[in-house]
Amino acid sequence: MEEPIDIPEAQAEDPEALRDALVDQFGYLVDEVRALSTVVDSLPDEILAGQPEPDALTMKELYGAIATLDAEVRRTRVERVVDEDEPTLDPVDIKAEVRGAGWNEREIGAILDQVKETRRELTARLEALPLDAWHRTATLEGETLSLFGLVYRMTQDDFQRLRDLGYRLHGAHLSDRDEPLPT
Repeated sequence: MEEPIDIPEAQAEDPEALRDALVDQFGYLVDEVRALSTVVDSLPDEILAGQPEPDALTMKELYGAIATLDAEVRRTRVERVVDEDEPTLDPVDIKAEVRGAGWNEREIGAILDQVKETRRELTARLEALPLDAWHRTATLEGETLSLFGLVYRMTQDDFQRLRDLGYRLHGAHLSDRDEPLPT
C-alpha cells in the first residue's frame, strides 16, 4: 500500500504539481460515477434505498452525501478559505443533512447526474484558483489546514464513500443465484 501524501512536504516541494494532482483526483469522481452508472442504474430500488445496517446511509444517500457536500459544504468552505483570513470551519453532520433531504425518493439517474454536476462545478472552481490561494489556511476541528490539506481531506472522504458503495455492490445479489457476485 502506498504511503499517504505528506501534504506540507509536497506543498513546499512542488505546490503546482500538488495542486494539479489534487484537482485531478477530486475531479476523477465524475469518471467513477460514469463508469458505475450502468451497474447502479440497473439495481432494484430495494438495494439502492435499503439500509444494510440501522444507522447506515443507503446507496442513494451515499451519492446524495457527495452531492450535498460539494454543493452546500465544500464550495462554501473553499470560498471562506479564499476570502477570509484564517476562518474557522464548522463540522457538518452529513448524515443528518442527507436524511432530511429525501434522497431515497429520487431516481438514481437524477442523483448521479447531480453528483456529476456538483463535482464538475466545484472542480472548475478549484482549477480557477490561483496558486497562492491554495496556501491560505482555515481551522477545522482544531486543526489548521491549507486549502491543499482541505481538498486532500475531501478526496479521502470521497474514497471512503466510494469504498462503501463498492462493498454494497459486491455484496448485492445481482443474479438469480443465491450467492454474491464473484471477485
